[in-house]
Amino acid sequence: MSGGGGGKPEELESKKALAEQAAISLQRYGQIFVPLENSYIQSTMNQFGEQAYQDRMGQAATQAAGVYETGMADFQNAAMMQRGLDPSMGAYQNESAALRAAQARGVGQAMSDAGLSNTDQAYQGLANIVKMGQGLATDTMQGQMDLAQNQMDRVTAQAQRDFGASSSLRNLAGTVTGAGAGTAFGLNKNYGG
Repeated sequence: MSGGGGGKPEELESKKALAEQAAISLQRYGQIFVPLENSYIQSTMNQFGEQAYQDRMGQAATQAAGVYETGMADFQNAAMMQRGLDPSMGAYQNESAALRAAQARGVGQAMSDAGLSNTDQAYQGLANIVKMGQGLATDTMQGQMDLAQNQMDRVTAQAQRDFGASSSLRNLAGTVTGAGAGTAFGLNKNYGG
């Protein structure tokens, strides 16, 4: 029988270099990216915790209350005082109570929205964790500032609707509109219009 050389074939230098590069990349991944992924996973899991909900909902409540408090101050100073209503009068108190009820509803809605947004973001994070495990690209999550701004926009719009529904504010707007129309009609009459 004839045979070739009896030893092991030598590994090519290029294959050795590729194997070394792969080992270095794997080591770097373990040192750099695994801790980042673990941090992201922990952060995502923390979003399901009670503290995350309390923080988000508390911030939303504070912001919503601030929007309504500013509106209440404007309402009390402009709408009621210009109509000559005394704060001890029933109409003033009824209007103020209605707006306080609207404020409570607006704050509650803002808190609920913040809680739901937190849940949505946490589940999006879980989907990203699964994608990371599969080696797929992850979706970028909407930033905290964007979410907060969207919530504030909704609260402000609701507050504007609530204050617009106020009978005293509608009456004030009607008085101003009527006075403007009367002035325009008087000018028209004086100039032969």
